[in-house]
Amino acid sequence: MISLWLNETASLLDMERNIPQRKKRYGWLLLITAINWSLIGLMVWKIDPDEMKDFFFPGSYLPMMILLSGGVFWLLSILFLSAKRAARWTVGVIVFLYLRIWGLGSLINATLIVGILLCLEFFLMKENGNAPARNTTHSVAGGNITNNDE
Repeated sequence: MISLWLNETASLLDMERNIPQRKKRYGWLLLITAINWSLIGLMVWKIDPDEMKDFFFPGSYLPMMILLSGGVFWLLSILFLSAKRAARWTVGVIVFLYLRIWGLGSLINATLIVGILLCLEFFLMKENGNAPARNTTHSVAGGNITNNDE
């Protein structure tokens, strides 16, 4: 009896709010990602790198980079559930891959690119108001430490 009343009350509250529930369909996203990565695999398996090296710009490997950027973007959009964040990280990955092609890709450059992307993520998170709480209490072995940054 009580559960029936709670269900009716919940449905009435949902009707009052008129909040449309958007259905998220990740099947198409998974399908596009699988197709893109299979095309990348076919390109690596069947096409000689020297054939695509000077396709549009000299030394650009443009067809492979276009497919790779699509594959990385779709994969990261599944992992992050955000197209904007996936696009930023895809640009970072593609920049690093071009640095590797030109002989400049090293662990230091990868670390710098990841650092820039992380700083950008924290900046955008703070700008959107999703920053972590400033007044926090941390418990340690000796007691509690309170952080009041105001």
